[in-house]
Amino acid sequence: MLPSLKKITDLNGKKVILRADVNVPIVDGEVAVGADWRIRAILPTLNYLSNAGAKIIIIAHLGRPKGHDMHFSLYPVFSRLKELWHKDKIFFSTEVIGKETENKIAKLNEGEVLMLENLRFHKEEESNEENFSKKLASYGEIFVNDAFAASHRAHASIVGLPKFLKSYAGFLLEKEVSILGMIRAKPRHPLVFIMGGAKADTKLKLIKEFLNKSEAILLGGILANTVLNAKGLSVGQSLVEEKLLAEAKRISSASNNLFLPTDVSVTESLARAKNIATRKIKDVKPEEFVVDIGPETIFSFKKIIKTAKMIVWNGPVGYVELPDFRKGSLEIAKAVAENSGEKIIGGGDLIGFLAEEGLTDKMTYISTGGGAMLEFLAGDELPGVKVLESWSK
Repeated sequence: MLPSLKKITDLNGKKVILRADVNVPIVDGEVAVGADWRIRAILPTLNYLSNAGAKIIIIAHLGRPKGHDMHFSLYPVFSRLKELWHKDKIFFSTEVIGKETENKIAKLNEGEVLMLENLRFHKEEESNEENFSKKLASYGEIFVNDAFAASHRAHASIVGLPKFLKSYAGFLLEKEVSILGMIRAKPRHPLVFIMGGAKADTKLKLIKEFLNKSEAILLGGILANTVLNAKGLSVGQSLVEEKLLAEAKRISSASNNLFLPTDVSVTESLARAKNIATRKIKDVKPEEFVVDIGPETIFSFKKIIKTAKMIVWNGPVGYVELPDFRKGSLEIAKAVAENSGEKIIGGGDLIGFLAEEGLTDKMTYISTGGGAMLEFLAGDELPGVKVLESWSK
């Protein structure tokens, strides 16, 4: 049970530290077009706190900077949030720790917001350094975690702050745990998973968890390459997770519910389309890259998707970065969109792709978590969720 934000009886004038996950793509100094979904997702919690008269300090990260790298500044995120929210109520500090931050917090009025610079400019964030957590905690009286997508990380802003401040779950985090918890505990059947993209190790663990609890698991991307390779089939120069081959072989022979591509689109270059062809898996040449599922696979996957009452999809099934390799993911996306059951989507690349194709509003629920979603569904205990649950006891 998570401690609900609504259990706080009086927020007026209270300084609330809000951990958000606004890790979105930045292009030419601005949030990429159609990529502000994580920013929009925190608005319900932000509105609630502001309307209750809290003084809100937003802390967040962006990317994986090595030190103080302004290419990873949160200022573009702040600018987009300012456009989406009350322009006259939100301010920015160019630092995380320091006098500028302290002075701007001191000047906050009820209902106003201050966003701090990128937490990961400080190595102490990822190493969960206690003094860093303590300093952050000194800025507030209450901590609210609304960053489900970062809650699988044992970082200072996730697990360190709750040691020093009374802590609650934001509305987004509560919703994520509730919906994904339902998939774990009481999914609708037939249940179909679609697993593509990267993060093969986490997805393999999820497959093990649901292999005999679902009717079908459809594979694309690096994970499909790895399983195919483990079965002795060539995937040319395609990326394969060598360390997972033995486990992939065991899983592929353990159930008939795992569905792999039978044909694929290939190219001789990932930088551009070069000698694109459709091949049966057994006919992929050593110099080729597998970049998409083929028409035969699309047809068979769509037949399975049509039968589902619940679909969980994480990661595109092809190399969607280039237009020539998007067909499989687009056909699967249209089939999922047409399905009348529940459709839960996760993973930044997939969500960005669906947004570009105008299909996000056809999905039942879009999770802000990629890795966090996978780990939670696989049955792992997320550090950020566990530490909040300790406050509800």
